[in-house]
Amino acid sequence: MGSSSPTENINHNNQIQSKISEMKSKIKETESNTDLVENMINTISSKAKNDQNETKEKLNSIIKNTDTLIKSIHSLTPTTKKLNNDIEIPLIGLGTSRVKNVEEVVYHSIKDGVRLIDTALLYKNEEDIGKGIKRAIDDGIVKREELYIVDKLWIDDKRDPEKALREALKRLNLDYIDLYLDHWPCGNVHLKDKDYKTISIFELWPKMESLVDKGLTKSIGCSNYNVQSLLNLLSFCRIKPVVNQVEFHPYYYQKGLKDFCDKENIALMAYYTMARGNGARNYIKEHNGEMDIFKEKDIKHLAKEYDKTPGQIILNWHIHQGNIAIPSTSNLDRMKENLGALNFEMKDSDVEKLCKYGKKMKFCGCVRFFGYNIMA
Repeated sequence: MGSSSPTENINHNNQIQSKISEMKSKIKETESNTDLVENMINTISSKAKNDQNETKEKLNSIIKNTDTLIKSIHSLTPTTKKLNNDIEIPLIGLGTSRVKNVEEVVYHSIKDGVRLIDTALLYKNEEDIGKGIKRAIDDGIVKREELYIVDKLWIDDKRDPEKALREALKRLNLDYIDLYLDHWPCGNVHLKDKDYKTISIFELWPKMESLVDKGLTKSIGCSNYNVQSLLNLLSFCRIKPVVNQVEFHPYYYQKGLKDFCDKENIALMAYYTMARGNGARNYIKEHNGEMDIFKEKDIKHLAKEYDKTPGQIILNWHIHQGNIAIPSTSNLDRMKENLGALNFEMKDSDVEKLCKYGKKMKFCGCVRFFGYNIMA
């Protein structure tokens, strides 16, 4: 076999180089495909992660919306109560006993949503309350018919409640009030500072009923009445009391009175609502802070559980039982906080926990008025 010519050798080398180039090209194509596959894998993995994150976000959104729905359902907790004369009354209002700067407090409370305001001749603030109401009406914040104003007949005025109410209306600068209460169930008693006898409930109540007939008040009711006092009244009255305003809180849980009022469809309006105030503060001080209701273990636990303040827990405790609460405060932020008790609802078992404190202490005594305790 002869040796190859130079030309043949060149052609052969060229073929080999061509094959090598072709192989290199295929290797590069394979490497490119590998990169493509890796990119595809990364893309799919990234999409899967995004889908997972998106799924998590959707799930969290569903959970959040469910919580919002639950809160919305709880926010359907009634804000008013229908009285036995079919008139609606707000479940939370503003008590004004010992409130400072009462005109400003009333005005801004109405601005913040308060519609129930409680006063009395004894509080000596009717004129300032009237000014706060007028400002709110003049500023277009509220209409008169949207407010619920409560006033009370003092013991010295029981012989002529119409005169007393007309004078109160002048001080309040109103044409009528929504509820007029007999402040104390004292008939034929000697007052502490003078020898004076007032009329009995059998003489007084028909005169109270005439105030409704004349349009001076839409409703009439009682204050500080025990069961026996209510029984006397219910035995003959033509117009039933719609409310009995009494001291009522977890430290002074008057179950018998509450049950009786519920049975007779008389709404219980609670003062010293949160066991706070001058009388409570004095008691707390005398007992070295050991009976401070805001420090009670159950109330602190429930405040944490429901993400509310101790005050809101106690107010919701009232609302849950159908009580009307009128906490007194000069602090506008506190008043806003009080209204927050309407946007949640405690479980029955939690409400029962606060009822167990029972009838331990009463902060509002009548001895300073009468020289002795007229209550059972």
